[in-house]
Amino acid sequence: MNKDTYKFTPNELTADTKATMKTRIITSVILALLCLPCVFIGGWFFFGLMFIVVALATHEIVTVERKRRFSLFIYIFCYIVMFSLVYWVFIKNQVLQYRDSPQTYVFAIERGFNTLSVSTIAIAVAAGIFFLVVLANEKFTILDACYLFTMIVVVALGMQAVLFMRYYPYSKFAFGNLSSFDTTTPLFKYLHSAFLLIYLAIGVMVNDIGAYFIGVLFGRNKVNPRISPKKTWEGFFGGIVISFLISMGFALLVGYLGYPILPFLTPERWYWIVLLSLAMPIIGNLGDFTFSSIKRHYEIKDFGMLLKGHGGILDRLDSALFAAIVIASLIILINNSWDFFL
Repeated sequence: MNKDTYKFTPNELTADTKATMKTRIITSVILALLCLPCVFIGGWFFFGLMFIVVALATHEIVTVERKRRFSLFIYIFCYIVMFSLVYWVFIKNQVLQYRDSPQTYVFAIERGFNTLSVSTIAIAVAAGIFFLVVLANEKFTILDACYLFTMIVVVALGMQAVLFMRYYPYSKFAFGNLSSFDTTTPLFKYLHSAFLLIYLAIGVMVNDIGAYFIGVLFGRNKVNPRISPKKTWEGFFGGIVISFLISMGFALLVGYLGYPILPFLTPERWYWIVLLSLAMPIIGNLGDFTFSSIKRHYEIKDFGMLLKGHGGILDRLDSALFAAIVIASLIILINNSWDFFL
């Protein structure tokens, strides 16, 4: 067999690799059966699902150290900061809407996540307390403070961005002036309004799945063995290409059928769809490598063991959190005609 033929010959799968594939597939199916109904129904169901996910992610952040545990104060404080940052925009919007129109105010979860916003006061307080603990407790190092502060801020913004992706369509369709859409029908409430989040999920998950299988079957050239020993260039580019094609196809298809993901993501404005579809897998890979570098630093394989074959919540959402932040930011900028001051 010559060299050129060898390059395109699938790798031989070991028994362990086949078993890992089977486990990952089974876990993914179970996750889909549990989470997809909440995604489609939205409302309190998705709100509650994300509340649980935020709590589990916070636990994984605080317990990253396997050889020692942080104090109970740090543990509780991290939960307070995380939930404050994730749900700040929700509470803020509800308070402002009631203050501006108390007579006509109607509570709606969907009105709470129409943008991305975190409390600068909460961030300042969090930073101050973390560094005060460094001074007061010799076992709590500056590295611990920097790790917890950075992870909580990034993950909180990512979680808020995921909530934004599910509820933002209401701001553009249900609470806008788009009379061509009857937003009171079950079709919008349980399907159309979920397209934006589904679009994100397709872009991220297809990239992960494509990169994994192409890497396992054809991967030979390592991207960065120091950070992620198993990831290959073949899987990296294969995942991006497959993700780009499928996510772009989904956005164009629903647009052609008359149900665009958002008013400005139509086939006529295909260039925005191309931009977002390409950004998702690229930024998703950045998130994956970032979280992998953290795991390598703490000498752990996974952040948790909740999801068999996948690790923990953060291991499953690392790509999605980064992609959600960037895609949500791009959507806000596109909607505001790239006015950075709005």
